[in-house]
Amino acid sequence: MQLSSLIGKPVLSPAGEAFGYVTEARPAKDCKTLSCLVCADAEEEEFFLPARAVISMDDAVIAGKTRLAAPSGISSPIGKEIFAYTGEYLGAVCDLLFDEGAEAILVVTKNGVRTTVAADCVTLGEHAVLYPDKPSRDAAARSAPKRKPAADSADRPKSRRMRPAADLPSAEEAPPAMPAEPIPAPQSAAPKPIAKEAQPETKPVFLQLLNRTNLLGRRVKRSVYDDYGVPVALAGERITPAVLARARKCNRLLQLSVNTLTV
Repeated sequence: MQLSSLIGKPVLSPAGEAFGYVTEARPAKDCKTLSCLVCADAEEEEFFLPARAVISMDDAVIAGKTRLAAPSGISSPIGKEIFAYTGEYLGAVCDLLFDEGAEAILVVTKNGVRTTVAADCVTLGEHAVLYPDKPSRDAAARSAPKRKPAADSADRPKSRRMRPAADLPSAEEAPPAMPAEPIPAPQSAAPKPIAKEAQPETKPVFLQLLNRTNLLGRRVKRSVYDDYGVPVALAGERITPAVLARARKCNRLLQLSVNTLTV
């Protein structure tokens, strides 16, 4: 199987339902089998299709509905730069060829010339490194230090550099203490003015009427209209619960209260 040939293939259900298309094919760690397919649906939302869900692969990928929460396997080696273990640049990986029971092969291109190398002899990280044989590759992989995430400098406690005891001046060498400056007597704080007792705010008479429920039965001295010119209460009309309801609905309660005082 050619890994690059899977990219872009439509993913269908056995009934012909379109799931999406393949955006990346991820091989297993040994590069001998397919681990999962990274796909995108019609709305470009990613989903991860495990190899066990794939029923067949030809012009399209026929797969079941099983999904992974996260991609498995290793990232696709296609596009990675490859170097010899001596540091020589060999080119870039342009494909991976694998089949069940067969040796996995990496196809490398450099200056338009394609060569193949055994995947068993290559370590795959951010870059690919080719070793002379599989035992050398395995030994190099085991000896590689494990990378730890760098701690954020903001979270790292700052260490204080202690001065060596030999550098500290002895009591005999210490300079004489300077006489302490006299501490000025504290000045008395300026007396704060006593705040006057807050007087209760007197509301205008019409607001007092607005907050009371004694508008019922009062007679309107001047007519009150809403925004459309429809009368809420006509002059001489007594205020009833229905009039109050109309006034509240039209936001004319204040005007109604004022117009009961108008001479």
